[in-house]
Amino acid sequence: MYGLKTLLSDLEFAKLLELEVGEFLNSVTNAPKLYSNDLRHQYAAAVFTQIRGEKLTRQLGWANEILGFLSGHDDRQIDLFNNEVGIQYGLKFPLTDRADLLRMLFQDYSVNRADRIKKIGM
Repeated sequence: MYGLKTLLSDLEFAKLLELEVGEFLNSVTNAPKLYSNDLRHQYAAAVFTQIRGEKLTRQLGWANEILGFLSGHDDRQIDLFNNEVGIQYGLKFPLTDRADLLRMLFQDYSVNRADRIKKIGM
């Protein structure tokens, strides 16, 4: 059963994943801010899909965006798209370790970004 205790644990874990993205980006690029929002959403969704499954990950991502009511519609659409990218990676690579998963997402950044622009115009 997914309860409050698990949710709080997952929120802490999400913070750790965010730190991993930041450390990784600082080690591989001089422009980490260019990639950080997209990769944070993609990576967290991929890892959570591996751990919690597709359905719960999608629900948590949606709830995160709806509860983040201060963000605008465009930001929400981009974040939801990036969550979906991550879910697909988590499904495709269920046993890939986190470091490799993050490297793959970074390597595929341009393709995923172009797909986002094509599909949602942003």
